[in-house]
Amino acid sequence: IIFLIATLLANFADNTYVAHALAGIRIMVFVLVLSAIIKLAKKSCRDVFSILLAVLVGIGAICIDVIPLYCYIIFAGIFGIILNVIKEKKKQKNIETENNIEEVNDNDVIEEASSEENTPVEKEKHKALYFIIGLLVGILFSIAGFISFIFVKNKRYRNGVVATSLFNLIMVVCIVISIFKHDTLLFKLYFQYAKIGLLAFGGGLATIPFLYELSEITGWFTTTDLANMIAVSESTPGAMGINMSTYVGYMTAQNAWGNYFLSFISSVISTLGIVTPAIVVIVIVSVFLKKFKDNKYVNYAFYGLRAASVGLIIAAAFSILKISILNEPAIHSSIFKDAFDVYKGVKLKTLFPRTGDFFDVLINWKALGIGAIFAILVFKLKKHPIIYIIFAAFIGIVLQL
Repeated sequence: IIFLIATLLANFADNTYVAHALAGIRIMVFVLVLSAIIKLAKKSCRDVFSILLAVLVGIGAICIDVIPLYCYIIFAGIFGIILNVIKEKKKQKNIETENNIEEVNDNDVIEEASSEENTPVEKEKHKALYFIIGLLVGILFSIAGFISFIFVKNKRYRNGVVATSLFNLIMVVCIVISIFKHDTLLFKLYFQYAKIGLLAFGGGLATIPFLYELSEITGWFTTTDLANMIAVSESTPGAMGINMSTYVGYMTAQNAWGNYFLSFISSVISTLGIVTPAIVVIVIVSVFLKKFKDNKYVNYAFYGLRAASVGLIIAAAFSILKISILNEPAIHSSIFKDAFDVYKGVKLKTLFPRTGDFFDVLINWKALGIGAIFAILVFKLKKHPIIYIIFAAFIGIVLQL
């Protein structure tokens, strides 16, 4: 579906009516993302520290270009662990000794009961470990992994080796096309999206800031393309990050090679890239699910990661705001310079008129008014996003946004 939509968008993006419709849709996209941020923040930012962390990450991602986004993720995880360890120590100091002793006894009873009940599960873990070992051997050693398939008779180990066949097939396709095209584009697509899949905590929305960063670093797609695809993702099956990876895979190969078949292969490879980390991590975590679930340090880290995701999505929403409601595309920071130029040589008595000029330069008032109406509709009426998007496209065409 996304491949077909990408083809249509690429061929009809210059059409006047399509351009007006997309302009209206981009305003609605900002409102939808803002609504999603509010919902996510309610779940992820429940105290002062997490709110402060989300705000600081958002400001940093907006204002500081030199720091890669993954640094915020790493910092937030460490911050979550340190903060909660300090909280835990303070809490322990305030708990009476008698309560501590009762807690320890209760935990001992629970641990004994769980160890008796989970004996069969422990056996299953050992079986799953064989699968993981086979998976890693197949990935890391490729040919050696397939040779080991002959000699190692363990069924789950063999399943692990076979499970890597898709990864190895991807690498073979990338190598063959790279040889013929003298270009490593497919490798770059696969590993860039694998990196996003590894770092984007918090669902499809969490991929948006990383996609903006990818746009700036590689130039494979514009921020306007991203805003358009967010709208498409909201009205089609599939997660936003997955849909965007398919779209970028198509657009990048089409721009580079102009071949529909290779563009399709590219879209598949970039999509597989973003899901690879999830597949590998989930297989490993499933073996140690109880230990991960109950590990306090994992929970502490996710305290920070969830807040950081909110902050990064706020930064992405700001980028969409610049595209949809401000007067210049997000990639052109000159809008702020142009606005501040209004104040050159200003005198106190002309301050307020100049302030009006400043906002006239900065803000598209028509788009802002439409956005306010859209916001009322989205927050008051709980309808499917595709209804809002169709309505926004209609408004965009009628008002010639």
